[in-house]
Amino acid sequence: MIQKFLIIVSVLLGISAAGLAQNAPRMEIFGGFSFAKAGFSSTNSPFFLSAVPFGQNFDLRGWEASVSENVDSWFGVTQEFTGLYGNPRLNGFNHNTHLYSFLSGPRFSYRHNERITPFAHALFGYDEISMKIPAAGGIAAKDQSYGMALGGGLDVKLHGVFALRLIQADYYMTQFFGKTQSNLRLSAGIVIQLGRTGY
Repeated sequence: MIQKFLIIVSVLLGISAAGLAQNAPRMEIFGGFSFAKAGFSSTNSPFFLSAVPFGQNFDLRGWEASVSENVDSWFGVTQEFTGLYGNPRLNGFNHNTHLYSFLSGPRFSYRHNERITPFAHALFGYDEISMKIPAAGGIAAKDQSYGMALGGGLDVKLHGVFALRLIQADYYMTQFFGKTQSNLRLSAGIVIQLGRTGY
């Protein structure tokens, strides 16, 4: 997955001089829906014996917001905030789950077309998860971890300052409860584009 991401970045860095000359928004503010397939099947549960894993992956849904400041037409820096929620049934109990992430890093955009802008990013930062079992007296567990999201997406210009983030797909890595989780995250929503870089 990391190798594929590096190939995408290499392609974006090698775009034509005409593409680099395109004007770009100074700031892009995104807000929308987010879905994650959380890879917790082999992660040991904090509620049971340390040798007992959750036993399955599960789905989380929620929101995502980000602010990207573009240095020029192809390079920018993104600050991203995500909240994901679910109530998966694991080891015979429903687990009320909240997962939050705060990630930042470089973004590479290809602006050869006025209406369509594909991009790739590498985001790093902090994640926090809390899980609660109401049926077991409300016992709860919480953990923090290093987080990483490698991926990209496609923005389509709508009208004025508005664009549609048609899709954003990320390999999203977390490290909760002593294990590494390889998660898939998908997002979509609205982008507000403000100012111009002048390049």
